[in-house]
Amino acid sequence: MAITRLGPNQSLNLANNVTGALPVANGGTGLTSGTTDQFLKFTGSTTLASAADNAGGMVLLTSGDITSTTSTIAITGTHVTSTHDHYRLYLRGKAAADGVEFFARYRNSSNNGLISSNYSWRVHMDADNGGGSNSEGTSEIKLTNQAYFGSNTNEGFNMIIDFMSPLSNLVPTCMNWWVGSANTSDNWKAQRGMARRNDGTETHTGFTLFFNTGGDFANGTNYEFYGLAK
Repeated sequence: MAITRLGPNQSLNLANNVTGALPVANGGTGLTSGTTDQFLKFTGSTTLASAADNAGGMVLLTSGDITSTTSTIAITGTHVTSTHDHYRLYLRGKAAADGVEFFARYRNSSNNGLISSNYSWRVHMDADNGGGSNSEGTSEIKLTNQAYFGSNTNEGFNMIIDFMSPLSNLVPTCMNWWVGSANTSDNWKAQRGMARRNDGTETHTGFTLFFNTGGDFANGTNYEFYGLAK
């Protein structure tokens, strides 16, 4: 095959005339393509070996803005997959009624319902008036204890929930959370807790958040659910 040498004022259209992977030694990456949420990494020298997953980063899996009152927020098997071991939910908003408490239940491995047994959990509360308390139980996870979840304009809450190893049948699925809430008198409460299910053989495909009887998430509540890449 004859090779044509380019002159000083000539150019080569790489987009149409070059195929395959250009080696790193020649200024390329050694790759022909990659996929979404991947990046190039070095393998100990200057060799770009592969388009590796976004290791250690948080990948947004789903989000939502509540525009009318709703009774639950559900994270399902559509978002909990083998791609991730650790998940985080950021939630901010308010309740549609006063005096309600916040709960969670895991979803089961077939994703057809909520589980109402075998939970171990504990939540601790600190308040600006010096009050504090602890609570624990088994039938569901109580995320707050005497929280300020009101329906007035300047009431509301912010919450972070970590959801760990839900698809493992070797270790229990754990949940950690932190929540701050305030009322119309500028009183605040800060709460933190940890929960697990005492069934190390069952996998879980997500969880559902809800208030006790009569409570709904109010208009303006929003959330983002992330997976932490392996």
